[in-house]
Amino acid sequence: MRKLLIICCLVGLFGGCSSNFLKEYSQDLAKVGSLDDLDEVLAGSGYLPTAKLNENDFFKVSHFMSDELDIYKATNGGDKGIRMPMFGWHTWQQDVGLPFEGSARTPENKDWQQAYTCINICNMVLASADDLPANNTREELQQKRIKGEAHFLRALYYFTLANLYGQPYCARNLNTPAVPIKLTEYVEDKDYTVNTVQEVYVQVLTDLDEANAYLKDNEVKNLPYRADITAVYLLKSRVYLYMQDWEKAREYADSVLMRHNSLLDLNAYTSGSEVFTKTSPEMIFSMGGYALAEYVYNRRGSDGTYPNYIISDDLRLAFDGENDWRTQYYIMLDNVGGYSTGNVKTDEWVFVKAKGWEAGYKESSDHFMFRTAEAYLNAAEAAAYSGDEAAARQLLKTLRDNRLKTSSEITAGGKELVDLIRRERQCELCLEGHRWFDLRRYRVCEKFPYSKKITHYHATYQDYPPKLLETKSYTLKEDEDAAYTLSLPKEVVDFQNTLASHQRPLRSVDPETPGH
Repeated sequence: MRKLLIICCLVGLFGGCSSNFLKEYSQDLAKVGSLDDLDEVLAGSGYLPTAKLNENDFFKVSHFMSDELDIYKATNGGDKGIRMPMFGWHTWQQDVGLPFEGSARTPENKDWQQAYTCINICNMVLASADDLPANNTREELQQKRIKGEAHFLRALYYFTLANLYGQPYCARNLNTPAVPIKLTEYVEDKDYTVNTVQEVYVQVLTDLDEANAYLKDNEVKNLPYRADITAVYLLKSRVYLYMQDWEKAREYADSVLMRHNSLLDLNAYTSGSEVFTKTSPEMIFSMGGYALAEYVYNRRGSDGTYPNYIISDDLRLAFDGENDWRTQYYIMLDNVGGYSTGNVKTDEWVFVKAKGWEAGYKESSDHFMFRTAEAYLNAAEAAAYSGDEAAARQLLKTLRDNRLKTSSEITAGGKELVDLIRRERQCELCLEGHRWFDLRRYRVCEKFPYSKKITHYHATYQDYPPKLLETKSYTLKEDEDAAYTLSLPKEVVDFQNTLASHQRPLRSVDPETPGH
């Protein structure tokens, strides 16, 4: 096999500094001489790598916008280097890169840039795959697998972007702006336009159909860090669920469970390690690390225990109390506070699904982890909406049998059953990148639409002597649909201000800030 001759310098196609948004680069795709070389390019630059806590911290922002986290108010104010850049996201600001204090902006296009960089790699891989010789059956399957994985990844990135920057999928939003679609690997001298929500979803499904064709009955490589047909089925199920196509959402969730229906039984789980690793019986696919864990809770020890964020009451109360094993393995009650600063220690609910205070690599992802638990929940939700409530109850109970100390029979129907499935989804998939997107789609769901008021807080501190100065509250109201969709990043519109974009509303401090 010829060695890689040139390692391409990968610059984000849709990102980088403010002066190069949508600027095309003269790409030197790594000059490869074999499918093995191309496979290395895809694995190294199309996928997000498994990472240490402080590396590759992409796609964490949706967790701060949802109702899963609240700030921890200790005298020292937590890690300002972590909390201050998250202010704009956590309080739903129109200008998410502008902090509460000071003028140093936080880049708004970090995830955007990374997504389009990876999309461009997928474009180049797909354009190159058929030009390389496949000399035998093994290489023909390898060629198909590479193309299938590239289509899967491109679909996943566009789907994620559409649910950050496009309005939630429903009939009235189909023609609203989402994000630009680019499928070519070559230089195009033109201004870009923003594609609609419908156009992006069509492209996502087109890519997934291609991935389905190439990965079905094909080899599987390096699970769970490379996509296979089961991952394709689960993403298809998720996409159709968001589109409110209950029949297809159920069909593809069932296809996942026919191939892989194992669940981790927390009744028999005794390990002190993180609950979801690459060897978990329900792991299907994972891409990227769990960088979120360090942002939430990165200091725990004899010199002080300071979570930056604690579990919100919304999430804590969704669990089934002491009967729920997940209140030990996903979240837990911890005695936190400082020693050296004289802080009073208090009991707070903290995040432990991934342990942010333990250095090293994380084997699962905080945004791109696919598990069989989601397939059970997707199938149950689609079945409930479709009127097959018996199947929905059985699917839900199978999951709960592996999560609760005592799992009672489920008798709920109608809205009560749907509410139970949604609550179970909130608990089971907490801080895995689902909740913000779920809250968006529930608002436009034709069956039992749902919205809620969410309040987040920001605290200011005196550094020395350590002192909490004030706490301000910000509320996302039930009727604020527009706030559930981000405006395009500032770096993007600064470079090309002709792009159509959703405009997120301005947000201010609540008139009266209650004690919190």
